[in-house]
Amino acid sequence: MSKTSIPHSWSIDGWPPGVYPNTVTKARYLVRVHRDEMILCGALSRVGRDLIVLGEQYAKWLQRKAARVPGYEIAPNRQPDSATA
Repeated sequence: MSKTSIPHSWSIDGWPPGVYPNTVTKARYLVRVHRDEMILCGALSRVGRDLIVLGEQYAKWLQRKAARVPGYEIAPNRQPDSATA
């Protein structure tokens, strides 16, 4: 996520390679483990049968988790002061 800008939204099966966790397999695990939390903060939604990740809310959710990841950098299209909003 640090080298590319984050897309507006995407499906789990269409996970962008430049967005953490970078692979569909890891993304499925991430969403399965954090599904309820991601739904509550608006980062995950269901459209029909597909789970859709909403980019801006996902970036905010991920930023809140960043303290647990050594060396994590925010996306270049995000402002550091808006990360905690």
